[in-house]
Parts: sequence; C-alpha cells; structure tokens
Amino acid sequence: MFRMAKNKYFKLDKNFDKWIDWLNKTCSKAELETLHSRVLRSAAMAGLEEAYDKTPKRTGRLQNSLQFGAPESYFKLQIGKTSYVVYGTNVEYAAAVEEGFTQKKGRFVPGEWRSGTFHYIPGHKTGMVLTGKVIEGAHMFDKSMMKIEEVLPELMKHELRRLYDQLFR
Repeated sequence: MFRMAKNKYFKLDKNFDKWIDWLNKTCSKAELETLHSRVLRSAAMAGLEEAYDKTPKRTGRLQNSLQFGAPESYFKLQIGKTSYVVYGTNVEYAAAVEEGFTQKKGRFVPGEWRSGTFHYIPGHKTGMVLTGKVIEGAHMFDKSMMKIEEVLPELMKHELRRLYDQLFR
C-alpha cells in the first residue's frame, strides 16, 4: 500500500491571539468548534482546488482522485497546535508527479507511441529504452500550500466576522 505524507505547518499571526482570547471568553464551546470546523474545511477546499488546478492531466486519473478527509491521502496540513487538514490522493504515482524522478537509464519499457504520447502496455514486444532523463515534479501540493497560506488570513477574518455578527446582531 502506498502512503506518503507531506507535512506543512502554519503559525497564525499574533493579532489572531487577541481574537482567540476574546473568543474563548465570549463564545460557547459549540460556537468555537463551528468556527474552527468552518476555517479548516475552507482551507482544505482552497488547497484541494489549487492542487486540482495544478495537477498534470494526461488520463485524468490522478486529478480525479484528489479528495479531502481521507486518512490515506498524500498531504497533511497542520494549522495551529492540534488542527489538521488532510487532502490529496492515494494514487501510487502521486509522489513521483509531485516531486519528480530520474528515469533508470537503459531500462526497457514495453508499449507504443500513439499521437505523440507513449502508452505503457505490459508484455508488449515493442517499447522504448529510457535515457536517464530527470523528470521535473509538478509540485501541485507545494503550490496548493502557497494558496492556503495566501487565503488563510482572509478565511479567518471572514469566519470571525461571521461569528461576531451572529453574537452581536
């Protein structure tokens, strides 16, 4: 079974600490859990959407396998001390697409070329011999992290405003 996780950690801006302290004094535990859940789900969806957009599409298998919440997923994001968002895929070649790889020079790969694309066919009599070329990674999960880092402060502000309006209007 394939399992590899990339981890990324975010620290929240110090200004959020004041909000958190105020929220802990003002809100019920249920209200805070709802806020927490909404922020995490929104962050996961933003990351997943960005990863989907950045994932190379040949057959669509990898791109269509992306999901969030599955424990066997490729990517794990920690926000704060105890909050996690998990999204990604369990497709066996996800790590190679993300990080890149080097072909094994001289290895024969059975298959055939059609319309400028090589199609792997196990046991086929023809094929190609690999040259040892370095295949660059797509870094779709790394790029999705940059997107989350970009949108997380706005997600937090939006949810804090929503909670404030709920409490005082």
